[in-house]
Order: sequence, then C-alpha cells, then structure tokens
Amino acid sequence: MQRLRAALAARAADEAGRGWVYAPYDQLTDAVGPLAERDPREVGLVLIETPWKAARRPYHKQKLAHVLANQRQFAVEQAARGVAVRYVVDERPYDAVVAELVAELGPLVVMEPAERELRVMLRPLLDRGMLVGVPHGGWLTHREQFVEACGAPPWRMDAFYRLVRRQTGVLMVDGAPAGGKLSHDADNRERWDGDPPAPSPPSFEPDEITAEVLDLIETRYGHHPGVLDGSRLPATKADAERLWHWAKSNCMRAFGPYEDAMSRRSRTLFHTLISPLLNLHRLLPRRVVDDVLRLELPINSKEGFVRQVLGWREFVRHVHRETDGFRVLPTGAVSIAAAPGDAGYGAWSVAAGGDGWDA
Repeated sequence: MQRLRAALAARAADEAGRGWVYAPYDQLTDAVGPLAERDPREVGLVLIETPWKAARRPYHKQKLAHVLANQRQFAVEQAARGVAVRYVVDERPYDAVVAELVAELGPLVVMEPAERELRVMLRPLLDRGMLVGVPHGGWLTHREQFVEACGAPPWRMDAFYRLVRRQTGVLMVDGAPAGGKLSHDADNRERWDGDPPAPSPPSFEPDEITAEVLDLIETRYGHHPGVLDGSRLPATKADAERLWHWAKSNCMRAFGPYEDAMSRRSRTLFHTLISPLLNLHRLLPRRVVDDVLRLELPINSKEGFVRQVLGWREFVRHVHRETDGFRVLPTGAVSIAAAPGDAGYGAWSVAAGGDGWDA
C-alpha cells in the first residue's frame, strides 16, 4: 500500500467543492457513467478495498490480484486526470464504509452494481438518500428487450440474441443478417490440429503498485486456491489496451472456427482473454464489439465474437436479475444458507493435503 499512497499523494488534488462518486470494484472506467459526464477537476472518486470481501469465499488468488491491482491502478490513473481520489482501506463491509464517508462528503453518486451482493448491501443507503443511484452505463441491452424476446421461462438465449440483433442493427444489412443467417454457431465447431498455430498471450511486467498487490495476496490470502502469476496480470489501462490489441491482431481471425475447441497443446487457443477486463469495465463491451465490427474477418469469427458479448453475456445478466441471483427459479425459491459456503474449498484443500478452510 505504501507505493499506492505515494503515487496518490504525488497527484493529490484539492477536494473542495467537488461532487463525489463511489465506484464499485467492477466499474473501473471513466468512459461511461458519472466519471465520463463530469469535468475531472470537479469530481471526487471514492474507491474501497476491504478484506471483508475476500474472506467471504475462497476466491482464486489470481482473481483477487486482478481486482485489487486494477482498482489501485485505476485510482492512480484518475488522480492523474485531476480527479480527487479517496482510496479507503477498511476491514468492514462496504455499506459501513460508505455510510461513514457520506457523513463527511455528502451523498455519493453510484452506478448500479453488477453484483447482486453489493446491490443488496447498498439498497438501504439508496433508500435513505445517502447514495444517488444511476443506471449502469456498461450494459448493451435493457430488461424490456429480454422480456419481449423471452417472455416466461424457459428463457432461450437464441430468442434474445435474434431480437437484439434486429433491434440494434448489429451485423444486419438492409434488415437481413450479414452472411445470410443470424448465428454461425454451426461453423464454429472445428477441431484444432495445430494449424494455424495458437498465439502466445502477452506477458506483463508488474510495476511497484501491482507488485505490492501480489505480495499482499501471497501474505494474507496464501491459503486461497490457485497459483499467482504476475506476468499474466494486465493491471493498468495500458496493459488492457495492449492485451486487446494482441487479441485483435492474433486471435480474431481464427476465433470463430475454433471457438469450442480444446487442446492440451494450448491453454487458450484463439480466445481473447479479455473477459476479466470486460467484467471490471477496463474494456467496455460496446467498444470491443464496435472494434470487431470494423475488422476484416470471416463472418463466423466476427459473428461468433459478437454473439458472446452482445448475446450470451447480456442474456446471462438478465437471467441473473430475473431470478434474483438464481434464488428464485421457475420451479420455486431455492434454499439459501445464512452465510456463504466455501464453494468446495474445504474438500479440495483436504484432498490436496491441507486441513480445510479456516479463514
């Protein structure tokens, strides 16, 4: 944390007279939402890091590092823009930290969190006017489209995707689908025999801020599952751009035909590896779709990528919302434990020679 504190201190801005925004850990962007709509010299940004979150489940160490490193790097990037940044490290849940900050800074503006757990936690603060909620600017579709396309369960992604394609005009020419059909999934099931060669993903050199996160994960969360690899951790905005450039240049042409392929000779084949960055909004879904639409690609690769982002990713988001995080299914409510389980970590740990989950 010392390196982060020093970097923020070197870029500190006067906090007087600013309107304050709280950005959850999955909204690390200034391209949509409150940070995009305001002059950086007039806005303050609150970011919260709390081990309360990490202790609730046995998150993979690489995931923890990905979230924390990107959040810390985002804080520095926003300070460099002239935004006043409050980076708060606390042991308590997010709502307790936010409530305390509101008492000092006044109501905070927040985009609706994508994660149900955080939405539920912040709802009382929204109801009391301590937070001012605005829609999440990162999604590409809205609930009305889902309801119109899917109606009552069972919901079908194909129906949703077809409606969204027609309504948005994405990959449509004079009202007809480019390439003659809306889905080229049947053309995306080839076996990979080694030709063309699978590209090697780029590696990243952790800077001092990211290195502090890696040390923190190994020290405090070393009992969590997984192997930590800083060379596979895009943490800065520049890292995200470099990974996306690599993906467009090296993966997209063969992405379609080998979309469902698996091989022991390559861990990643032609997958872009950008999903974690999309989920944190370091890369925006709208941007990556638009970028791919501009590329000269075989239609099954272009449509296959669009289907994953505009189709499947958005569809799952709506199903998650409609079922209250899969708590209310068409067959009825699901029994939910009072506290999170360990996601099987205890059994895994014992089988691996450990003594179970003890965080």
